[in-house]
Amino acid sequence: MGLATCLGVTKVLLAMWVLLSSAEWLQNLHLLRDDGLLSWKVLCLRPSLLRSLTLRARLYSVRSVTAVLLCRIIAALALLLPGANHADLPASLLILVSCWYLSRRTLFGGDGSDQMGMVVALGVTLMSTGLAVNDPPLAWCGVFAIAGQATLAYPAAGIAKLVSPVWRAGVALPGVMNTQSHGHPAAARIAENWPHFSRSLCWLIMVTESLFPVVLLLRHDLAIASLACFAIFHLANAYFMGLNGFVWSFLATYPSVLAANSSIRHFLGSVHP
Repeated sequence: MGLATCLGVTKVLLAMWVLLSSAEWLQNLHLLRDDGLLSWKVLCLRPSLLRSLTLRARLYSVRSVTAVLLCRIIAALALLLPGANHADLPASLLILVSCWYLSRRTLFGGDGSDQMGMVVALGVTLMSTGLAVNDPPLAWCGVFAIAGQATLAYPAAGIAKLVSPVWRAGVALPGVMNTQSHGHPAAARIAENWPHFSRSLCWLIMVTESLFPVVLLLRHDLAIASLACFAIFHLANAYFMGLNGFVWSFLATYPSVLAANSSIRHFLGSVHP
């Protein structure tokens, strides 16, 4: 996969994540008000934030957050323009800055999709800059930044599950499916009524996540098939657990993973013909 193609697909997937996450934040702006769970009047009481309270109060007000969200929606729409163009760099840079701003404003309440989205925004910024100034190595830095984060994120999640006796025993899925925040009644019944299936599924998730880096070495068609399976996994999580943001932010890493796969296999082939 070439740099231009990788950037073209990645920026569209990034834009979809930005639009979704921004819409979710706009729907939950009440959490940021003075009587909300993420009230700045409470968050600013952290010792490291007690300086310049007046300036910070204006910078992190609900009105300022709304303005930032609207700007990043506009930037996401700009990324949807087809092909590599002059809007990619400022749009991706604005999204990157907005991700940092929201992480500073909320301090907590984000999830893995927010972190991955920020990394993808950084990668798209590097790719856009590299292509704009005709510097392929810089663009490839963006590709490997995104691919590297995906290659670390999946096995980190898998290994964290492997060391958990709850996951190894196969009772994690019934437990999660029975929660109010990320549960699904039908899935909970299936997991409870079919314990062997639940245990097998737990082990399948743990093993495949832990072995994700192998995708970088697979033949191209097998790498695509593997990523398609991971995409189905994220779609299932979105349906059963409501983790909608993970679909777009993690799928946005796949073009870079495929590009890194081609680059690594080409390098290994040149070293060992």
